[in-house]
Amino acid sequence: MSDTPFVPAITPWLLPAEPFNNLIASMGQRVSWMKAHTCPCTYAGGGPQGRLPMVGGADPGCLQCFGVGTYWDAPSEPFPALATFTQMTPTPNEPGVFMEEKMGQIQSADPALTIPYINPANPNVPNEAWQYAGTSDIIVLPDSLTRYNAVLQVGGLINLPYQQNMVIAPSGAVTTYNTTTQQISFPSYTTSGTAVIVSSLPDGTNYMVEFQAAPLYVIFRKAGGLPHVRAFGAGQVNLPRKYHLGTLDLWLRERLGSSTVTTYSQYANGAILPFIMQQGQMIQT
Repeated sequence: MSDTPFVPAITPWLLPAEPFNNLIASMGQRVSWMKAHTCPCTYAGGGPQGRLPMVGGADPGCLQCFGVGTYWDAPSEPFPALATFTQMTPTPNEPGVFMEEKMGQIQSADPALTIPYINPANPNVPNEAWQYAGTSDIIVLPDSLTRYNAVLQVGGLINLPYQQNMVIAPSGAVTTYNTTTQQISFPSYTTSGTAVIVSSLPDGTNYMVEFQAAPLYVIFRKAGGLPHVRAFGAGQVNLPRKYHLGTLDLWLRERLGSSTVTTYSQYANGAILPFIMQQGQMIQT
């Protein structure tokens, strides 16, 4: 008799997708979705030398958001979903948005990363990241696309900050704000690599771009910037190494001036995220 427990594969036995979805579709409650948009009236003004201005509040006279700074699409057709009330203790590891006293509104999410020794591409050599990953390295989650809103400027910054697995809709993804009429408009645009180009507007005009991209995390934090090398096996066993990650958002803001670093900034589901191009450097796929 063996003492080794049997753990079946997650798919298709432990978490089968089809019956799970069917259960929610048949037993859940109807909900409607109202998609949120950051109003471009919050970045309506131009800045010196083609740079974006400091972020400000929404225009109280804006006829789109009425001074709220966010507006929503009409409710979608109802669809089944599962909405439950359960007792839980929120932790800083969970993805979300919160207001920090010094940094302002930021995006939170501090996942733990475990890197295996085995290299699937070449089992004869160790995983290179297992050997060399360390503090301030960036980790990309290519399959966890997140919706972002970035502020760009005609004749200034035209490249989106988060560029991994970037998805931009062919139309309707760009909005701008008219300070005279206090209304927003949807100008035509083209894309070239990571750039979103609006040629119908004068230089210095800010415009909001909605897109999807993979989130970026940095290996840093009080508990976890260095690799957690497991102290077992007398140093002869190549065990996985663990790291704690933090959002690129917070990492940049701590180094570039806390909440005052809102120049060249973008919104991500309501959270301000400084551009990764702050020092003229961009992360490429």
